Amino acid sequence: MTQSAAATETQKTLPQNGRRGPSRRLVKLLAYWCLAALAISAARIWFPESSALIETAWWTGGALLIGAALLDFLTSRRVMGLEGERRLPGNLALGVRNSAHLKLRNNSPHTLQLFACDSVPQQLATTGLPRKAHLQPEQEVTIEYTLIPHRRGSANFGRIEVLADSPWGLWQTRAWLGREQSVKVYPNFLGISSLQALSSEQTLRMLGIHQQQRRGEGMDFRQLREYRLGDSQRQVDWRASSRLHKLISREYQDERDQEIIYMLDCGRRMRAKDGQLSHFDHALNGLLLSAYVAIKQGDAVGLHAFAAGDNSSGGQLPPVKGESAINLLLNNVYNLHSGTGSADYSGAAQQLLAKHKRRSLVILITNLRDEDSVELLSAVQLLTRRHLVMVASLRETAVDHLTQKPIEDFSGAVDSAAAMDFLHRRTRLLKQLQACNVLVVDSRPELLHQALVEAYWRLKRSGKI
Repeated sequence: MTQSAAATETQKTLPQNGRRGPSRRLVKLLAYWCLAALAISAARIWFPESSALIETAWWTGGALLIGAALLDFLTSRRVMGLEGERRLPGNLALGVRNSAHLKLRNNSPHTLQLFACDSVPQQLATTGLPRKAHLQPEQEVTIEYTLIPHRRGSANFGRIEVLADSPWGLWQTRAWLGREQSVKVYPNFLGISSLQALSSEQTLRMLGIHQQQRRGEGMDFRQLREYRLGDSQRQVDWRASSRLHKLISREYQDERDQEIIYMLDCGRRMRAKDGQLSHFDHALNGLLLSAYVAIKQGDAVGLHAFAAGDNSSGGQLPPVKGESAINLLLNNVYNLHSGTGSADYSGAAQQLLAKHKRRSLVILITNLRDEDSVELLSAVQLLTRRHLVMVASLRETAVDHLTQKPIEDFSGAVDSAAAMDFLHRRTRLLKQLQACNVLVVDSRPELLHQALVEAYWRLKRSGKI
C-alpha cells in the first residue's frame, strides 16, 4: 500500500471575478456618519448658536466620504493577475490531522491586500482559515491550514475564494482561484503504513501480541537449515545431511493460501459512538489491521458487508491475496457507511453460503445484544456447516462505566442494575455461541484490532486454518 505525500495536480487558472461590495471599513465609516446625525440633533438643543456650523461640517464629512468611496470604487481593479494553487495529501485518514496549503502568486503590477479562504467540504474540520495576505507585485505566499476528517468517503473541494481590497480598503472584490479537487477519506490506515516495513514477528510485537515459537510443525516446506537442538528426528533431511556431512533439518511453516472472509455488520447499532469514532469505524480499523496481518501470512481476505446505508458503495469483495489485496480492501470500504436498518444475520449468512463454497474462516464483526440470540444462533449454525466461524463483538464502554460508577442515589442504583442485567444477558449469548463451536472475541472498540489479530494467530498456530 502506498500513500502519496502531496497531490500531483497543479491548479493554476485565471481568477473568476465576482461582484465588488463594500468592505467592513466602509460600513463602519457610514455607521459613524449616521451616528453623528444623532449628535447634531442633541447639539441643536444644547448649542443652538453652533448648530448650523456643526450641521455644515456633518454634510461636508458625508460628501467627502461618499466621494472617497466613489473614487475608490472607480480606481479599484479587477483581480486579473492572481494565481491560486491548492496542495493536498494524496489520501486522508479518518480522524488524523493533515496539513493543506494554498499557494497564491501576484503576477499583476499592483500590490494586493486580500483575505483567502478555501471551499472545504463539510466532512472535514479546519483550523487556520481565513487568512490575511499582503502581496507585492511578483510576490508569492503559501498559507498552511489543517484538515481533520470526521467522515469517510470522497471529499470534494470547491475553488479557492479570496476577497481583494481596493486601494483605500473601502471595497472588496470577490474572486475564485484554482480548480475543484477531490480526495478520498479512508479509514485510519496509518497503522498499516507503520507496519509495512516490518516482518511478521515484528508486526505482532508492535501490536502487543506475544507468540510462541513452534518451529518445524507446519505443513508447508520453507527451507533447509542446520540441525538445532530440539529439532525432531523426522525433520532431519538424511540425503542433504550425507551430502554435506552434517545434520540438516527441514523447516516448515504454517499452511498458506487460506481464505478469511469478514462479515461486517453495517446496521444501525454500529452507529453507536465510543470517543470520536463510531463502532463501525472502530470495526473497520480492526478489520483492516487484522486483514493486513493475514495477508502478510499468505492468506486471502474477502469482505461481505450487510445492512449498509443507501449512500454506501462497495462492501463486497471476493477473497484476494498478495501485496495489492490491502489496497483493494481499502478502496472497497472507504465509502462504506452504516445504515439505519437492523442487521439481518440469517439473510447475510445465506448470501455468503451461496457465494463462497470453499471452507474459510468467517469473522462476523457486530455489536451483540440479547435480543439477537434466536436469529444469530440460527445464522451461525448455517455457517458452521461449511466454515469455521468467529464472532467478534464490540463492547459498549458506556455500559461498563455504569457498572463501575459508585451508586449515590436511587436513579444510580436503577442504572447500575439495568447495566448488570444487560451484561449478564449478553454474556449468556456469548456462551451459547461458544457451545455451537463458534470462536468468540469480546473486545472494547479501540482494542478490537489487537483482539482480532490474537485470535487469528491462535488459530494459525493451532493448525485450524
